[in-house]
Amino acid sequence: MNSQKGLLQSESRNSLHLSGIFQKIAILCWGLITIISMISLTYSIYSLNLWDRLPAAELPSYFTDITPESAEFITEWKNTILQRGLSLSGYALIFTLARAIAGISLFIVGFMLIRRYSHYLLAVLMAILLSVFAATGIWNNSLFGWGVAIAPWLTYPVQLLGWLGWCGLLVVYTFPDGKLFVPRWMLWLAILLIPLTFFMAFNIDTFLNPENWAEPFYLLPTLIFTGGSFLAVLCRYKKAKEVKQRHAMRFYVWGVLLLIVLHFANLLMNDVYYLVTGVSLFQTNVALLNYVLLYEPAWFASETLFAIGLALSVFRDKLIETVE
Repeated sequence: MNSQKGLLQSESRNSLHLSGIFQKIAILCWGLITIISMISLTYSIYSLNLWDRLPAAELPSYFTDITPESAEFITEWKNTILQRGLSLSGYALIFTLARAIAGISLFIVGFMLIRRYSHYLLAVLMAILLSVFAATGIWNNSLFGWGVAIAPWLTYPVQLLGWLGWCGLLVVYTFPDGKLFVPRWMLWLAILLIPLTFFMAFNIDTFLNPENWAEPFYLLPTLIFTGGSFLAVLCRYKKAKEVKQRHAMRFYVWGVLLLIVLHFANLLMNDVYYLVTGVSLFQTNVALLNYVLLYEPAWFASETLFAIGLALSVFRDKLIETVE
């Protein structure tokens, strides 16, 4: 019995190893997705830098879809920033640096994974996920739309990246050992995740698109799929049989959980609060500005910490070696 179990585990591990043409295809997929992500991130950061740095009167030259109503809000927002004691250039610099540092950190760790572990399927998938995360930025307020605003040809590539970002939760569900799935009920989340998020990412007008669901049901994908990743990481960490493996996982686990907690904090303070009360939690520009100045740098700092935590788990504590 034990020998049969050991044989099955050995076969499972071997199935996660890549070689020959399959390894080359996996590396090529990572390379293509990383290039698309880098282009998307570059355009998004540039677009947002213009939006944050330029006076309201100059923005229509770059963003042609600005309406008179939005122009009035933008003018008030810029005035709020100046009244806060910040220059527009200084305000833009804070966020440009935060977005760039987080993105570069994720790209670097992804490249390191490919360089060291391109023979291991879960490492390649995690490297792809890091590239997508870099282009995404804040999960429920992604950078994608800003790149499309000045480069409309990016529409379909960023829709693909958006879908891959959702599908990347499957990597979180299964990393690092690839067991499908721990706990077992995660399999049903995975089956639902792929089609529902496809319709949502590509904005397909069907009842299966959660964006078309009534309040508060449109929040279900975030609550279920992202919340499921929180439980999956905790369960995988708790069920790690070897002390060495659990020790190696800890920095990765802390990094993932930090991002998920921040994601849900933002969801509660914006979407959920509005659904419950009917009003925004931040009813003045000053309150909203204070929140933005706190949350956005904290998010991108957390992405950087996630990248560092993953690197420590994989390269210093040899996480992948504990499951190979």
